[in-house]
Amino acid sequence: MRYWIVLLVLLFSAQPLFAQQTRYVSDELQVDLRSGPTMQHRIVRFINAGTPLQVVESQGDWAFVRLSTGDEGWLQSRYVVNTPSARQRLQQATSQRDQARQQLADLRQQLSGESDALATAQEQIAELTRENERLTEQLGDAARGLELFDENRELKKDIVDLRREIQDRDAEINRLSDRSRQDWFVAGAGVLVGGMLLGIILPRIRWRRRSSWDRL
Repeated sequence: MRYWIVLLVLLFSAQPLFAQQTRYVSDELQVDLRSGPTMQHRIVRFINAGTPLQVVESQGDWAFVRLSTGDEGWLQSRYVVNTPSARQRLQQATSQRDQARQQLADLRQQLSGESDALATAQEQIAELTRENERLTEQLGDAARGLELFDENRELKKDIVDLRREIQDRDAEINRLSDRSRQDWFVAGAGVLVGGMLLGIILPRIRWRRRSSWDRL
């Protein structure tokens, strides 16, 4: 007896809770396709909500339609609308959202790849800049080397010219020295000859003077 009392209490207490819960009307609707434009005509088949169809003709509150499967029949015009059902629009919006998310992910991946490519390009630019600076420095060294080469060549030419001038002067000095020695030799020979002549003449002059004095 106590068991039945507890069970009844639980049942009565659960009914208000069940009545207060939120529920929704199902959107899984089906529309009956009939063989004629009245509710008394035979049902050909049921059409799910959102099924695309082509309206062939209208008659009062009814429309004669043709499905993509080729089935034909009558249904109430109030079930025929110009826009897809809310479920289809939701599915379409969900699909578009997923596509947009995928495109966003692809763009982010592409952007990441482009960022990597940009970083690589910047590194290549930096490397090329360093290489350019190095080559510029080497070019400067080469230019200085060419300047030193030209300067060395000019110095060598000056040295050759100076050596030629020194040789010419040495030859002139030797020529003048030979001539001077010749002149000194001639002068010495003249002095010697003059001395000899004086040695011969002076005694005779003295002898003649002495003879003259003796005669007096």
